[in-house]
Order: sequence, then C-alpha cells, then structure tokens
Amino acid sequence: MSRARVLHVFKYFRPQFTGEGIFTERLAHAFAGLRPDVVHEVMVTTTRAPAGTTPPDHLSAVHYLSGADGAASQKEIAAWLSRHAGRYAAVHYHTHVDRTFAGSLLLKLKGCRLILSATLDDSIEGLLLTYRKKLRPLIRQLFRLIDRFVAISPKLYAENNRYIPERKSSLIPIGIAIPDLHASAARDSREKLAIEPHAKMLVSVGGICARKDQMFLVQQIHALVKQHPDLLLVLVGPDVERDYAAAVRAYVAEHGLEKHVRFAGYSEAPWDFYRAADVMVFASHEEGFGTVVIEAMAYGLPVVARHLPGVNDTFVEQGRSGFLFTRDEEFRTHLDHLLGADTARREMGAHGRAFVVAHYNIVDIAARYLALYGFPAEART
Repeated sequence: MSRARVLHVFKYFRPQFTGEGIFTERLAHAFAGLRPDVVHEVMVTTTRAPAGTTPPDHLSAVHYLSGADGAASQKEIAAWLSRHAGRYAAVHYHTHVDRTFAGSLLLKLKGCRLILSATLDDSIEGLLLTYRKKLRPLIRQLFRLIDRFVAISPKLYAENNRYIPERKSSLIPIGIAIPDLHASAARDSREKLAIEPHAKMLVSVGGICARKDQMFLVQQIHALVKQHPDLLLVLVGPDVERDYAAAVRAYVAEHGLEKHVRFAGYSEAPWDFYRAADVMVFASHEEGFGTVVIEAMAYGLPVVARHLPGVNDTFVEQGRSGFLFTRDEEFRTHLDHLLGADTARREMGAHGRAFVVAHYNIVDIAARYLALYGFPAEART
C-alpha cells in the first residue's frame, strides 16, 4: 500500500464542529489541488460516528473510535494506531490524544513522521500542566518523539520554544480561501438575510459561550443604540453553553433590544453575513488564532476586537485595518467612530483585506503543511 498517506487526529470532528476540524476540511481542498497523489484521512477519538454520512470532500476516510460507552481509551487509541501504523507516512495530531505516547512510539518504529499542533491552550507548556507534577520530566522526554511542533500564533510558538529546539518548531497560521468581492454582494446578501439596507450591521461569529463573551457585545449595543438607532448586531454561532446563551437572550429581552440583536445560529459558511456587514466585532477572551476575524477582513470589513497579545495583534493593525480594545469605553469609542465614518470603514476594510491576501491564503498555508508531511508541493507527481 502507498505510504503517500497522512492521518489527521482529533478528539472532536463532524458533527461536533471545532475550528480546527473545519480548517482541516478546508485545507483538504487545497491539499487536493497541490498534491492529488497524497491521501488524507481523519481519526476521531471522542465524537461518536454519525449515522448515514460520508467523509467530507477530499478526505478519503473518517475513522471514529468512540463507542456507546464514550470516548476511546488510551489503550484503544494506541491499539488502533499500532494496527494501522504502516499505512501512514505522517500523522498530524491536531490535539494531544495519545497521552501515554504508546501509539506515537509504535508509529515512530514504523518510520512515521509525527506532527503536533498547538491551537488554543495546548502548547507544550500548557500540556505539561495537565500531567501530575512528578510525571512532567518523563513527559518532556516523551515529547521528543514528535518530529515537528506547529503553533498557530506567536504566543503559542514562544511557549513551545521554551521546551524544544527551534529546528523542531514551526509557526503556521490559519489560512482561508480568499473570496472574490463584487459590487452588488452586500446588497444581495442583505436581501437574502432580510437585513434592512439602512441598518448599520455588526457581525460576530463564534459559539455562544463565556469565553467568546457575547454578553459584552449586547451590553455595549445597549449603550450605543441611543446614538445609532439603526444599529444591528448579528451573532452567528450555536449555543455552546446553554445557560450562558439563555442569559444573553434574557438580557436582550429585558432591555428591549430585539430589534438590535439577532441570533442567527450556526452557519458552516457565514459568507453572506460578512458580505452584508459593516463592521466585524469580536470580544473573545482567549483564542489560539481567531480565524473568523481574518475571514471578515478578507471580505473587506474593519475589525473591533478584544486585544489578545501575541494572537490578534499580529494581523489587526491598530488604526489601519481596525481597532483592538482592552476596556469597555475603548470598544464604544472605536465603534462609534467607525459607524459614523463610511470612508474610514472602506479604507480600513481594504487595508485589512490586502494584508490577509498577502499572508493568510489557504493555498500557501496548505503548501507549508505538505512540506512538513514530507510531500512538498513542488514535487507533485
């Protein structure tokens, strides 16, 4: 069997959507364009297999290990990897599931290349804290089995580099497909979404939960609608934390904001929301990267986002493509400025889009991953 095969490993996958899982599905399209001779599969340890589904495009198989009793055990994970170790040239752990490293050891004995990603709080530094203190020296040694560590932000990259040599460390950001922009796109999307032409529309994309802090956004809307009566905040995302989401909805109802806040639910492809919006707002307290922000920028939207040092200050240029805030009043001041300045919104949006095109094209990002897997794009067969 050909070893031109890569395994991507997750805890959660379709239909339990995660940002990293969605990104990998989108990467698969770019992989297929660059190296159609390389096969990509997915292995999932926690999500149960959905009924009657087929693998997403350009992923040849999705292997669900969990069963009726719950997530796969460490023994089951190691056994599966052992049985299939000879199939793969590279295994990319998108999350640290092989906590005993037994599976990784067997893969290495078969000559497999191992990659481990850090995407949120799971740098080596963060992962070590999940082990008992007396085990950490051993775990540090076992991490040497990994051939390359990938971080998606400078913050995570710096954390990794405290424990590993730079030659084993890579900083590879999230990439996105760059959309074409058309003059009528905003009007057409507003009609499709039933957004009034005169509304000043804000969009925020992400699962509704305390970390994303949509409560902050609706509270700020309450303060801003007095000066901007046509203001509309559209929250795109599922209820991740039900009690929190209920509290956000209750606040909207109690303050009479139903005309100013819309809950759009989950959207796997939120492109129409970006096309229809005037500004992207994002209040999350912790992100590994913040993909939805660069997605919005690619659609020409200026951004007002909570400052996450070493994460979003690498792509939101203060005062040029948007604004980063740390205090409530900063958010309101920046947003008030943008809502009243059509020219500034257009100029910031154009600058942000140009930056994303230059640095975050998913085709370029896919080529970097293929090189890590041992299948450089320039060696396409």
